[in-house]
Amino acid sequence: MRLQALLLAVGVAVFLTACSSGPTTPEAGSPAFLWNAARQAYRNGDLLKANDRLSELQQSDNEFSPRARIWQIVLAGGIARGYSELADGYESGARINRDNTLVFHKQMIDLRSMAGHVAMDFTQAVHAFVDRDPSADVQLAFDLPPGSAIQPLALRKAYGGILMQDAEAESLETAMVELGVIRAMCRANGTEGDSAQVLEKFKAGEVTTPRATFVYAAVKMLFEVSDIFAANKLDEPQHSKVMWEQALAALHSIPETKETTALATKIQAALKKIPNT
Repeated sequence: MRLQALLLAVGVAVFLTACSSGPTTPEAGSPAFLWNAARQAYRNGDLLKANDRLSELQQSDNEFSPRARIWQIVLAGGIARGYSELADGYESGARINRDNTLVFHKQMIDLRSMAGHVAMDFTQAVHAFVDRDPSADVQLAFDLPPGSAIQPLALRKAYGGILMQDAEAESLETAMVELGVIRAMCRANGTEGDSAQVLEKFKAGEVTTPRATFVYAAVKMLFEVSDIFAANKLDEPQHSKVMWEQALAALHSIPETKETTALATKIQAALKKIPNT
C-alpha cells in the first residue's frame, strides 16, 4: 500500500509538471517579447507604439530583426508622412483662423515633432536593411493596417481653420497615420495608388515584392518625408542631409533605371543646397 501511494504521488507530480510546462511567455525585453508586443500594438491600432517596439527590437541582431526592418520601413515611413501632411493642414488653419492661431500652431508643432522623430527611425531602418539584406525578394510579413485609403473628410477642417473637439482631432490624427501606412504599403508593393489590389494580395497571404521595387519606394519616401526638416518647418538641415545620403546609398544598391537616375539627380541637387557646418 505504501509503495502504491508513493507511485501515485510521483505520477500526480509528473502530471502536474507536464500540465504546467505549456507555452511559456517570452521574457520581458527579449526579442520574442518585443516582436509580440509590436504585433499586438499593431492589431490594436496603436501604430506609433508598434513602431517603438520595432525600434527596440533592432538594437540587437536576432531572429526577428530582419522582418522588423522591413516592417518598420513601411510603418515608420507611413507614420511620418501621415503626421507631416496633417501638420501642413494645421499650418494652413493657423493662417486662416486668426482668432485661434495659437491652437492650430501648437498642433502643427507637436505633429512635426513626432514626424521628425519617426522619420529618423525610418531612416535607420532603411540603412539597416540596405546594409544587411541583399536578398532578391522582400517579404511583407505583416497584416494590412486598420483604417481607410480614403483621405478623411475632417482634414478639410484642419486646412480650413475650423476648430475641432479633442475627440475629433484625435480621430483625424489616427486616420492620417493609418492612411500614411496604407499608402506606404502600396508603394512598397509597387502598386502606388491601388489599395484595392494590395488588399487582395494580402488576403491571399504574405506578399513578396522585388527588392528593387521595395528599395525604390523607400527612397522616394525618404526624399518626401525629409521635407519635414526644411527651413520653413523644423529647420534641421543636417537631418535632411542624413536622409538624403541614405537615400543615395540605397539607390546605389539596386539596378539603375531611368526612374532611379532622375530621383538621384533630385537628391543630389538638394544635397548641394545644404550649408557646410
